[in-house]
Amino acid sequence: MAPQATIMSTAPDPFEAYNELVRRSRRSWALALVSATTTLLAMALAFMSFTRPLPVVVTSDDPREPRRIVTAGDTSTREIDAKRFFAMAATKLHGWSSEKVVEDLTDASFLMTTPWRKRFAAEMNAEVSVPPAVDPSGKATLLRTYVLARIRNELELDWPSLTCARSEGVWHCKGMATMRIQPLTGPPVDDPKFKKRLGIHATFVEIPVTPQSVDGLLVDFWDAKEES
Repeated sequence: MAPQATIMSTAPDPFEAYNELVRRSRRSWALALVSATTTLLAMALAFMSFTRPLPVVVTSDDPREPRRIVTAGDTSTREIDAKRFFAMAATKLHGWSSEKVVEDLTDASFLMTTPWRKRFAAEMNAEVSVPPAVDPSGKATLLRTYVLARIRNELELDWPSLTCARSEGVWHCKGMATMRIQPLTGPPVDDPKFKKRLGIHATFVEIPVTPQSVDGLLVDFWDAKEES
């Protein structure tokens, strides 16, 4: 009987063995779940990195050469880029001709933030006094006077005077430009009365670069005053 008692005392508890197997099964299942989740996340990140368009912008150190974009994305704006955008906006806003002024100023409005575009449109559509020969009512919109003026503006930007500084995603630029008013047709006129010196102050906000906004900037303030 003694040997039998010894055998019974060393036999494993069947319920304890069952519980241990259950615990191991749960740990294995949890580990497999974590591994599967990690694998899926890694695959998702890899897929996003492959499908996300890379920003490729071809730009030059010459401010007269426009930027060119290959795919959409976000890019950082440099001082030379802000100066280039300043020159482009100045040319559209002040270098127009009566023949294409509506098109030129419409294109210029697409370079503006929504609040400034509304302000610009209100200014262009505001009525000003004109001679009765232009309109019997003595009033016409400012844009219409540009069309009827039959002139073309030649704008020359003074690059050495142009400065741009960035502050919290906003560019503040200022510079000088010379505008010469010439007849739309016929020989040029060399008259000091038709030559203006403009002092221009502008503020640009940064936006994501896309094929529609390749410069990554929009005009949020523009002021041009004639200086002696």
